[in-house]
Amino acid sequence: MATYSEQLEAVKAVRISEGEKKTLDCPFCGGRSKFTLDRFDGKLIWNCFRASCNVRGSYTGRRNETAVRAFMTGNTTQKKNIKLSLIPKLTTSPKNYPAALEYLESVNSLEAYDRGYLRVRYAPAEDRVLFYNKDATGAVGRSLGRSQYKWWNYGDLGGGIHIGEGDHAVLVEDAPSAASVSRIDGLVGVALLGTSLTKCIKLTLTKYLTKTLVLDNDARAKAIYLNKAHSCITKVRFTKSDLKHLTIGEITCLIK
Repeated sequence: MATYSEQLEAVKAVRISEGEKKTLDCPFCGGRSKFTLDRFDGKLIWNCFRASCNVRGSYTGRRNETAVRAFMTGNTTQKKNIKLSLIPKLTTSPKNYPAALEYLESVNSLEAYDRGYLRVRYAPAEDRVLFYNKDATGAVGRSLGRSQYKWWNYGDLGGGIHIGEGDHAVLVEDAPSAASVSRIDGLVGVALLGTSLTKCIKLTLTKYLTKTLVLDNDARAKAIYLNKAHSCITKVRFTKSDLKHLTIGEITCLIK
């Protein structure tokens, strides 16, 4: 079987536009018209449908200008009718598994867990730390092992994951970053989980007075400013560093 790096090298060589889906001959098993490649919201998703071929995977890269514009307006070209993965039934407290506890501490998420802002469980079979949404209908799992998929979504996460208490929502990419933000009184970290500003997420934001979107520094595209007026976002901030590794003081200065 081709390694993940070999698969990624092959799919990156294919010319494909944002929102486009291609059906091709599999570059690994040769299956005629068995290989699909999708590009949406800065992601590449590929899969070979030939039973004897195990080639499949995903890659999240930087959004191009088209993807950034779609992100800001909530019109991302996401795949529809994706089958939801069931939340693992066999889980335990992260305090029963030292590696899970160490991971939470390393990404500044332990405080949110201890305060009761966030439900976290460890799934032994998947070797993943699970971050749940408020009503526990969905969770996102972070692999602690060598899985080629670092993150995996379970259940319904259409509204993102909201962590903290207050009337100022800070929209970020992932759950640990949202948990890190929640350490500051009055701020609620909202993990978009790669779903961008969908209508469902926008609906959950109506209860907040202030909504700040934090993006990577390389997303300073002109489209962000052109489309800001058409979104529910109050402020946009850019950062060179990962929010989950910033101190409380650094996050406070960034959000001001």
